[in-house]
Amino acid sequence: MEKLKGLDMEGKRILDAGTGGCNMTKFLEDWGARVVSIDVREDWQKECREMATDSEFITADLTDMKFIKENTFDYVICNFVISALSQNKDLLITAALREFYRVLKKQGMLVIIDYYPFEAELCPGPCDNIQIELWRLENTVAEMLGKGHLEEFSPAVLERELISIGFSDTDSSILLEEVPWPTDIFKEHEETIKEDINKIEEDYLRGAFRRKLKEIMKKAEGSVIKSGSIYELRAEK
Repeated sequence: MEKLKGLDMEGKRILDAGTGGCNMTKFLEDWGARVVSIDVREDWQKECREMATDSEFITADLTDMKFIKENTFDYVICNFVISALSQNKDLLITAALREFYRVLKKQGMLVIIDYYPFEAELCPGPCDNIQIELWRLENTVAEMLGKGHLEEFSPAVLERELISIGFSDTDSSILLEEVPWPTDIFKEHEETIKEDINKIEEDYLRGAFRRKLKEIMKKAEGSVIKSGSIYELRAEK
């Protein structure tokens, strides 16, 4: 795994900030780390509890971890979580980063793994126009409904914020320039957009969005969809 390359995590106390699909929690546990895995959704943790039996699971908000003492963890790993924080509430990025800083030990390290923004001028690798169109449509419909949606942040933006919080050193690198997007995930996004479009009250807007979604999915037929580039950002306390 290119992620976390060169880091010694055996026996270290690690916060997996965002359990998600359990891949990172299980990986860290297999590596010999002492893992505390936190996620706001308990249902996502249910299966992971059975997979990673030596890890501790807590259902909580990453922006408010008062139940954890300062200077507790050697590492905080944030795997594809920063871009997802805005789905539920606005302006949570800084609050979460401050909590990560607080619970890290002195000279502890925060590792953020996430997507570059899906914009040609901000992404170092090739951008897939079909993926970008679908992403923009999904976000537009979500905003019309007053819902949160994914928002990607470039490493440069996060580095400035981390330094302002108090992190002493940051370093970012490209992990992958482009990643094939599985068909099932692409379809999941299509279904989510369809459900949201159906909630729009104005007939003409529903029709316009349905036509746009149909147009995008037509373009996608027989194509290999690529997601944006992935980066790893490390910051030392």
